[in-house]
Amino acid sequence: MSAATAPLAHLLHRADELSRSFHSHHAGSLNNVQTIASACSQLQNLLALPATPVTRSRPEGGIRERGMVKVQETIEEALAGVRDDLSKMEGDVEQLNSLLFEADLFLSTPSLALQHGLNPKEALTHVSGLFAQYQAELIRLREVLADFTAEDIGPEDLLAEWRTMKEVDKGQEAELSDLVDVLGSWGSGGGLDVEMS
Repeated sequence: MSAATAPLAHLLHRADELSRSFHSHHAGSLNNVQTIASACSQLQNLLALPATPVTRSRPEGGIRERGMVKVQETIEEALAGVRDDLSKMEGDVEQLNSLLFEADLFLSTPSLALQHGLNPKEALTHVSGLFAQYQAELIRLREVLADFTAEDIGPEDLLAEWRTMKEVDKGQEAELSDLVDVLGSWGSGGGLDVEMS
């Protein structure tokens, strides 16, 4: 394996690792979002209880008031966790962006990588596709969180929007569609004797 091929293969491996890292950070953030949704439900239940007046013997109020303080603290802690997870996802996206520049460098000497079956242009396209998908997903998740904190959406909508990575799923569907098109055209050109259904 040539010196150019090993770094190109390593670059592709790093891009896929960053993709997995983003998924891992998203999964971690989902736990915090579920905590927020659950705590908001508890808060609604507490609001349905009768209020207890604050007295000298009960300066913190009754069960309702003490519970509301505790639940609000839980929500704030979970929101901080979500923001931290988003920051980690942003780090993954920034590293993907830096890989784009590295992949671009291989385009200046494509003959070395092509000798061993690795196409720098395809590598750049792959990394670029990952970057675009995950950057769009990060932006979407930040907007969903902003909508929740601005009370434009409720906790159920927050959880529903957070469960799936819509932009990544769209990108993967497009890649699969492109692959089917390539295989279909290859098959019709005599290069593949497989019937596509």
